[in-house]
Amino acid sequence: MIATHVPRSQLAVTLGVWRALILREAEAKLFASRVSWVWVLLEPVLHVGYLIVLYSVIRVRTVGDLDTAMWLMIGLQAYFMFRKTTDRVSTAANENSALYAYRQVKPIDTLIARAFLEGAMNLLATALLAALLLMMGHVLYPDFPLGLLQALFGMWMLGIGLGMTISAATSLVREIRLVLQVVLRPLYLISGIMFPIASLSKPWREVLMLNPVAHGVEMARMALSRGYEGVPETDPGYLFLSATILVLAGLVLQLRFAMQIAEQ
Repeated sequence: MIATHVPRSQLAVTLGVWRALILREAEAKLFASRVSWVWVLLEPVLHVGYLIVLYSVIRVRTVGDLDTAMWLMIGLQAYFMFRKTTDRVSTAANENSALYAYRQVKPIDTLIARAFLEGAMNLLATALLAALLLMMGHVLYPDFPLGLLQALFGMWMLGIGLGMTISAATSLVREIRLVLQVVLRPLYLISGIMFPIASLSKPWREVLMLNPVAHGVEMARMALSRGYEGVPETDPGYLFLSATILVLAGLVLQLRFAMQIAEQ
């Protein structure tokens, strides 16, 4: 019997490429050194830990009727879902340039693979942090679990869109990355990670809530407890509109400058 070779569809090839890239990225991220996988989990623990200690010193037990530890943890993890996805996606094309020798691999494939890996790792870190805080006596049973997933998904999409946009822009002008790093650095402070935006007067709240990241952070916290007194201006539609615009802009730029991105 003569064996016949059935060519794979384009979708099957693309999914195979994504699977291989995700496994490659996971191996590089978790096993680059003996402590790589430990740091992936330890970094969010340290961030949450020092903020909990800070709030304990100033004797703040609740924020907006929500346990302070949970308020800090979920806000940080929502922010990290956005920021880490942005950082990793924006550098994926450049760091995987050697793979473009294979005609099946395109720059956008490396971006998508990193985005999926970062999203999965962040969800795992959030679950482990929640388990750790439960062991310490902090109760975490989200009143709106789907709302929490919605908030994290919105932040993930926002990170993908911004990451793709930065990746394409830096392939044309490398200095853009340095400028964006300076611009994005204050996001940690103005997104309500360390202080409740709801405590500010309305004019200041409205200014800070122009930042879509702040909406995602507040959405995640509001999903934990129906009694949480969040920022009145929080709007899921604004977060997802911003994410959609960035994703579409990123895709257009990736397709338009695919050659320059592959050669950078």
